[in-house]
Amino acid sequence: MKKIKFASLLLFAPLALLSACGGVSRIEFQTNWYRNTALGDDIAGTSEVLEYEVSVFDAAEHNGLTAEYTNGTFVTRLENRPVKTETETKEGYVLETQFAIDVKFSFGGASTEVLHDEVSSHVEFLSVGESLRPVYSKKTVHNRAPNDLPESLETCYTEYSYSYEISYNDALTSATVTYTDFLPDANGNTAEPTKREVNIGGKSSYLDNEEILFALRGMNFGDVQPVFRTYNFTTGTVLETTLNDTAKEVAEPVSFERNGEAVVSDALPAVELKVGMRGIGQSRVIVFAKKTSDTDNVNRNVPLRMETPILRSLGKMRYKLVKATFSDK
Repeated sequence: MKKIKFASLLLFAPLALLSACGGVSRIEFQTNWYRNTALGDDIAGTSEVLEYEVSVFDAAEHNGLTAEYTNGTFVTRLENRPVKTETETKEGYVLETQFAIDVKFSFGGASTEVLHDEVSSHVEFLSVGESLRPVYSKKTVHNRAPNDLPESLETCYTEYSYSYEISYNDALTSATVTYTDFLPDANGNTAEPTKREVNIGGKSSYLDNEEILFALRGMNFGDVQPVFRTYNFTTGTVLETTLNDTAKEVAEPVSFERNGEAVVSDALPAVELKVGMRGIGQSRVIVFAKKTSDTDNVNRNVPLRMETPILRSLGKMRYKLVKATFSDK
Protein backbone atom coordinates (compact mmCIF):
# COMPACT_ATOMS: atom_id res chain seq x y z
CA MET A 1 0.00 0.00 0.00
CA LYS A 2 1.44 3.37 -0.99
CA LYS A 3 1.53 6.08 1.66
CA ILE A 4 -0.36 8.44 -0.62
CA LYS A 5 -3.41 6.24 -0.31
CA PHE A 6 -3.45 6.85 3.42
CA ALA A 7 -2.71 10.51 2.84
CA SER A 8 -5.78 10.77 0.63
CA LEU A 9 -7.84 9.37 3.50
CA LEU A 10 -6.32 11.90 5.91
CA LEU A 11 -7.73 14.66 3.74
CA PHE A 12 -11.10 14.00 5.35
CA ALA A 13 -10.16 12.42 8.69
CA PRO A 14 -11.57 14.27 11.71
CA LEU A 15 -8.96 12.51 13.82
CA ALA A 16 -5.37 11.39 13.42
CA LEU A 17 -2.97 10.17 16.05
CA LEU A 18 0.66 10.18 17.06
CA SER A 19 2.81 7.32 18.27
CA ALA A 20 4.03 7.32 21.84
CA CYS A 21 6.47 5.44 23.99
CA GLY A 22 5.73 3.55 27.19
CA GLY A 23 2.41 3.40 29.01
CA VAL A 24 0.53 0.23 29.91
CA SER A 25 -2.57 1.59 31.61
CA ARG A 26 -6.07 0.45 30.74
CA ILE A 27 -8.56 3.24 30.06
CA GLU A 28 -11.69 3.30 32.21
CA PHE A 29 -14.42 4.65 29.95
CA GLN A 30 -17.54 6.45 31.15
CA THR A 31 -20.72 6.66 29.06
CA ASN A 32 -20.58 10.42 28.62
CA TRP A 33 -22.55 10.07 25.36
CA TYR A 34 -25.65 9.62 27.54
CA ARG A 35 -27.47 12.22 29.60
CA ASN A 36 -26.99 9.90 32.59
CA THR A 37 -23.27 9.17 32.36
CA ALA A 38 -23.37 6.29 34.86
CA LEU A 39 -25.43 3.89 32.70
CA GLY A 40 -22.40 1.73 31.93
CA ASP A 41 -23.41 -1.45 30.10
CA ASP A 42 -27.10 -0.48 29.97
CA ILE A 43 -27.02 0.39 26.26
CA ALA A 44 -30.52 -0.61 25.14
CA GLY A 45 -32.38 2.22 23.42
CA THR A 46 -29.23 4.00 22.25
CA SER A 47 -29.80 6.29 19.29
CA GLU A 48 -27.82 9.34 18.23
CA VAL A 49 -27.47 11.28 14.98
CA LEU A 50 -25.00 14.16 14.66
CA GLU A 51 -24.97 16.39 11.59
CA TYR A 52 -22.13 18.74 10.64
CA GLU A 53 -21.50 21.38 8.03
CA VAL A 54 -18.02 21.20 6.54
CA SER A 55 -16.33 24.31 5.19
CA VAL A 56 -12.79 25.37 4.27
CA PHE A 57 -10.78 28.22 5.74
CA ASP A 58 -7.21 29.45 5.24
CA ALA A 59 -7.38 28.27 1.61
CA ALA A 60 -3.95 28.38 -0.01
CA GLU A 61 -2.08 27.55 -3.22
CA HIS A 62 0.42 24.71 -3.59
CA ASN A 63 2.79 24.74 -6.55
CA GLY A 64 0.21 26.54 -8.67
CA LEU A 65 -2.63 24.25 -7.55
CA THR A 66 -5.75 25.40 -5.70
CA ALA A 67 -8.82 23.46 -4.60
CA GLU A 68 -12.31 24.81 -4.02
CA TYR A 69 -14.32 22.62 -1.62
CA THR A 70 -18.09 23.22 -1.27
CA ASN A 71 -21.27 21.56 -0.01
CA GLY A 72 -19.46 19.61 2.69
CA THR A 73 -21.44 17.44 5.13
CA PHE A 74 -20.51 14.92 7.81
CA VAL A 75 -23.09 12.73 9.57
CA THR A 76 -22.58 10.17 12.34
CA ARG A 77 -25.17 7.60 13.43
CA LEU A 78 -24.90 5.58 16.64
CA GLU A 79 -27.19 2.84 17.91
CA ASN A 80 -27.12 -0.39 19.89
CA ARG A 81 -27.39 -3.64 17.92
CA PRO A 82 -26.50 -7.30 18.31
CA VAL A 83 -22.82 -7.60 17.36
CA LYS A 84 -21.43 -10.92 16.16
CA THR A 85 -18.01 -11.60 17.64
CA GLU A 86 -15.70 -14.46 16.71
CA THR A 87 -17.64 -16.97 18.89
CA GLU A 88 -20.93 -15.38 19.99
CA THR A 89 -23.38 -12.52 19.56
CA LYS A 90 -23.45 -9.70 22.12
CA GLU A 91 -25.29 -6.43 22.45
CA GLY A 92 -22.97 -3.68 21.33
CA TYR A 93 -22.67 -0.39 19.49
CA VAL A 94 -22.72 0.28 15.76
CA LEU A 95 -21.33 3.64 14.63
CA GLU A 96 -21.61 4.76 11.01
CA THR A 97 -20.30 7.94 9.43
CA GLN A 98 -20.83 9.55 6.03
CA PHE A 99 -18.70 12.38 4.69
CA ALA A 100 -19.40 14.09 1.35
CA ILE A 101 -18.01 17.17 -0.34
CA ASP A 102 -17.65 18.72 -3.80
CA VAL A 103 -14.26 19.84 -5.08
CA LYS A 104 -12.96 21.74 -8.09
CA PHE A 105 -9.22 21.91 -8.80
CA SER A 106 -7.59 24.82 -10.64
CA PHE A 107 -4.16 24.94 -12.25
CA GLY A 108 -2.60 27.08 -14.97
CA GLY A 109 -5.69 29.21 -15.43
CA ALA A 110 -8.00 26.23 -16.03
CA SER A 111 -10.32 24.32 -13.73
CA THR A 112 -11.72 20.80 -13.54
CA GLU A 113 -15.41 20.09 -13.44
CA VAL A 114 -16.97 19.84 -10.00
CA LEU A 115 -16.07 16.43 -8.57
CA HIS A 116 -17.85 14.64 -5.73
CA ASP A 117 -15.88 12.91 -2.97
CA GLU A 118 -17.27 10.53 -0.35
CA VAL A 119 -15.85 8.71 2.66
CA SER A 120 -17.93 6.37 4.82
CA SER A 121 -17.20 4.14 7.79
CA HIS A 122 -18.91 1.39 9.78
CA VAL A 123 -17.57 0.10 13.09
CA GLU A 124 -18.97 -2.41 15.59
CA PHE A 125 -17.73 -2.48 19.18
CA LEU A 126 -18.82 -3.57 22.64
CA SER A 127 -19.82 -1.69 25.81
CA VAL A 128 -17.64 0.17 28.30
CA GLY A 129 -17.61 -2.95 30.47
CA GLU A 130 -15.50 -4.50 27.70
CA SER A 131 -13.47 -1.33 27.14
CA LEU A 132 -15.29 -0.54 23.87
CA ARG A 133 -13.59 -3.59 22.38
CA PRO A 134 -13.82 -3.43 18.55
CA VAL A 135 -15.22 -6.40 16.64
CA TYR A 136 -15.30 -5.19 13.02
CA SER A 137 -14.79 -2.04 10.99
CA LYS A 138 -14.89 -0.93 7.37
CA LYS A 139 -13.91 2.33 5.75
CA THR A 140 -14.76 3.12 2.13
CA VAL A 141 -13.10 5.98 0.27
CA HIS A 142 -13.76 7.54 -3.13
CA ASN A 143 -11.90 10.81 -3.45
CA ARG A 144 -9.29 12.81 -5.28
CA ALA A 145 -6.05 13.65 -3.52
CA PRO A 146 -4.18 16.76 -4.73
CA ASN A 147 -0.76 15.95 -6.20
CA ASP A 148 2.47 17.51 -5.00
CA LEU A 149 3.99 18.62 -8.32
CA PRO A 150 1.27 18.95 -10.95
CA GLU A 151 2.39 19.69 -14.49
CA SER A 152 -1.07 20.19 -15.98
CA LEU A 153 -4.72 20.26 -15.00
CA GLU A 154 -4.93 16.56 -15.85
CA THR A 155 -2.17 15.73 -13.34
CA CYS A 156 -3.28 17.94 -10.47
CA TYR A 157 -4.97 15.13 -8.53
CA THR A 158 -5.05 11.35 -8.16
CA GLU A 159 -8.33 9.49 -7.87
CA TYR A 160 -8.72 6.73 -5.27
CA SER A 161 -11.54 4.30 -4.66
CA TYR A 162 -10.91 1.60 -2.07
CA SER A 163 -11.98 0.07 1.23
CA TYR A 164 -10.34 -1.30 4.36
CA GLU A 165 -11.99 -3.95 6.52
CA ILE A 166 -10.72 -5.18 9.88
CA SER A 167 -12.06 -8.21 11.74
CA TYR A 168 -10.81 -8.84 15.30
CA ASN A 169 -10.55 -12.05 17.28
CA ASP A 170 -12.24 -12.28 20.68
CA ALA A 171 -8.99 -12.04 22.62
CA LEU A 172 -8.12 -8.84 20.73
CA THR A 173 -4.68 -10.20 20.02
CA SER A 174 -4.93 -10.36 16.23
CA ALA A 175 -6.91 -8.95 13.33
CA THR A 176 -7.47 -9.67 9.65
CA VAL A 177 -7.09 -6.60 7.46
CA THR A 178 -8.63 -6.70 3.96
CA TYR A 179 -7.80 -4.05 1.37
CA THR A 180 -9.90 -3.73 -1.80
CA ASP A 181 -9.03 -1.39 -4.69
CA PHE A 182 -12.11 -0.65 -6.79
CA LEU A 183 -10.40 1.25 -9.62
CA PRO A 184 -9.52 -0.74 -12.76
CA ASP A 185 -6.01 -0.74 -14.17
CA ALA A 186 -5.06 0.40 -17.68
CA ASN A 187 -6.51 -2.84 -19.08
CA GLY A 188 -9.83 -2.40 -17.31
CA ASN A 189 -9.11 -5.11 -14.72
CA THR A 190 -9.61 -4.73 -10.99
CA ALA A 191 -7.33 -6.42 -8.49
CA GLU A 192 -8.45 -9.10 -6.07
CA PRO A 193 -8.76 -8.02 -2.42
CA THR A 194 -5.59 -8.53 -0.39
CA LYS A 195 -5.55 -9.80 3.20
CA ARG A 196 -3.00 -9.72 5.96
CA GLU A 197 -2.91 -10.86 9.57
CA VAL A 198 -1.87 -8.30 12.16
CA ASN A 199 -0.63 -8.97 15.68
CA ILE A 200 -2.24 -6.40 17.99
CA GLY A 201 -1.32 -7.86 21.37
CA GLY A 202 -0.33 -5.41 24.11
CA LYS A 203 -1.13 -4.19 27.60
CA SER A 204 -2.63 -0.76 26.92
CA SER A 205 -6.21 -0.31 25.67
CA TYR A 206 -6.87 -0.92 21.96
CA LEU A 207 -9.33 1.07 19.83
CA ASP A 208 -10.24 0.76 16.17
CA ASN A 209 -9.44 3.96 14.29
CA GLU A 210 -13.10 4.43 13.32
CA GLU A 211 -14.28 4.51 16.95
CA ILE A 212 -11.60 6.81 18.39
CA LEU A 213 -13.50 10.07 17.89
CA PHE A 214 -16.44 8.52 19.75
CA ALA A 215 -14.28 6.92 22.45
CA LEU A 216 -12.62 10.24 23.29
CA ARG A 217 -15.98 11.37 24.67
CA GLY A 218 -15.71 8.71 27.37
CA MET A 219 -12.14 9.45 28.50
CA ASN A 220 -10.99 11.42 31.51
CA PHE A 221 -8.36 13.98 30.57
CA GLY A 222 -6.37 14.76 33.67
CA ASP A 223 -2.69 15.17 34.43
CA VAL A 224 -2.00 11.72 32.97
CA GLN A 225 -2.91 11.47 29.29
CA PRO A 226 -4.79 8.31 28.24
CA VAL A 227 -2.70 5.88 26.21
CA PHE A 228 -4.13 3.39 23.75
CA ARG A 229 -3.19 1.42 20.63
CA THR A 230 -4.66 1.41 17.15
CA TYR A 231 -3.83 -0.05 13.73
CA ASN A 232 -1.85 2.47 11.68
CA PHE A 233 -2.50 2.29 7.92
CA THR A 234 0.68 4.19 7.10
CA THR A 235 3.01 1.63 8.65
CA GLY A 236 0.71 -1.41 8.51
CA THR A 237 1.39 -2.00 12.20
CA VAL A 238 -0.20 -1.32 15.58
CA LEU A 239 1.16 1.75 17.33
CA GLU A 240 0.70 2.98 20.84
CA THR A 241 -0.91 6.40 20.72
CA THR A 242 -1.72 9.37 22.90
CA LEU A 243 -2.70 13.02 22.58
CA ASN A 244 0.02 15.50 21.69
CA ASP A 245 -1.12 18.27 24.01
CA THR A 246 -2.95 18.74 27.30
CA ALA A 247 -6.71 19.11 27.02
CA LYS A 248 -7.86 22.61 27.89
CA GLU A 249 -11.20 24.11 28.82
CA VAL A 250 -12.55 26.69 26.37
CA ALA A 251 -15.70 28.76 25.83
CA GLU A 252 -17.07 27.69 22.43
CA PRO A 253 -19.55 29.76 20.37
CA VAL A 254 -22.27 27.41 19.12
CA SER A 255 -25.54 27.44 17.22
CA PHE A 256 -27.12 24.03 16.69
CA GLU A 257 -30.39 22.16 17.11
CA ARG A 258 -30.65 19.64 19.96
CA ASN A 259 -33.68 17.35 19.81
CA GLY A 260 -35.64 20.03 17.99
CA GLU A 261 -34.65 22.94 20.23
CA ALA A 262 -32.19 25.68 19.37
CA VAL A 263 -28.96 25.82 21.37
CA VAL A 264 -27.28 29.20 20.90
CA SER A 265 -24.40 30.41 23.03
CA ASP A 266 -21.40 32.66 22.66
CA ALA A 267 -19.50 30.67 25.27
CA LEU A 268 -20.62 27.07 25.77
CA PRO A 269 -18.30 25.27 28.24
CA ALA A 270 -16.15 22.90 26.18
CA VAL A 271 -12.88 20.97 26.12
CA GLU A 272 -10.37 21.35 23.29
CA LEU A 273 -7.99 18.58 22.25
CA LYS A 274 -5.14 18.72 19.75
CA VAL A 275 -4.11 15.46 18.16
CA GLY A 276 -1.69 14.60 15.41
CA MET A 277 0.47 11.93 13.83
CA ARG A 278 4.13 12.36 14.63
CA GLY A 279 6.05 13.40 11.52
CA ILE A 280 2.94 13.47 9.32
CA GLY A 281 1.04 16.71 8.79
CA GLN A 282 -0.30 19.17 11.30
CA SER A 283 -2.37 18.80 14.43
CA ARG A 284 -6.13 18.29 14.30
CA VAL A 285 -8.37 20.24 16.68
CA ILE A 286 -11.42 18.67 18.31
CA VAL A 287 -13.71 20.61 20.66
CA PHE A 288 -16.11 18.59 22.83
CA ALA A 289 -19.01 19.91 24.88
CA LYS A 290 -17.99 19.77 28.55
CA LYS A 291 -19.87 17.40 30.84
CA THR A 292 -22.48 19.40 32.74
CA SER A 293 -23.10 16.76 35.42
CA ASP A 294 -23.06 12.99 35.84
CA THR A 295 -26.87 12.76 35.86
CA ASP A 296 -27.88 15.62 33.55
CA ASN A 297 -25.25 15.77 30.81
CA VAL A 298 -27.51 17.48 28.29
CA ASN A 299 -24.93 17.85 25.51
CA ARG A 300 -23.47 14.33 25.91
CA ASN A 301 -19.84 15.45 25.44
CA VAL A 302 -20.66 15.82 21.75
CA PRO A 303 -17.96 17.04 19.31
CA LEU A 304 -18.93 20.64 18.60
CA ARG A 305 -16.17 21.54 16.17
CA MET A 306 -13.33 19.73 14.41
CA GLU A 307 -10.58 21.16 12.23
CA THR A 308 -8.26 19.14 10.02
CA PRO A 309 -5.63 20.27 7.49
CA ILE A 310 -6.11 19.49 3.82
CA LEU A 311 -3.37 17.57 2.05
CA ARG A 312 -0.66 19.72 0.41
CA SER A 313 -1.49 22.58 2.83
CA LEU A 314 -4.35 23.74 0.59
CA GLY A 315 -6.30 24.93 3.63
CA LYS A 316 -8.17 23.51 6.58
CA MET A 317 -11.56 21.82 6.85
CA ARG A 318 -13.85 22.85 9.68
CA TYR A 319 -16.63 20.52 10.86
CA LYS A 320 -19.30 22.44 12.77
CA LEU A 321 -22.19 20.77 14.56
CA VAL A 322 -25.57 21.93 13.27
CA LYS A 323 -27.97 19.27 14.55
CA ALA A 324 -27.93 16.63 17.29
CA THR A 325 -30.67 14.07 17.88
CA PHE A 326 -30.34 11.97 21.04
CA SER A 327 -32.46 9.22 22.51
CA ASP A 328 -33.73 9.84 26.06
CA LYS A 329 -30.88 8.16 27.94
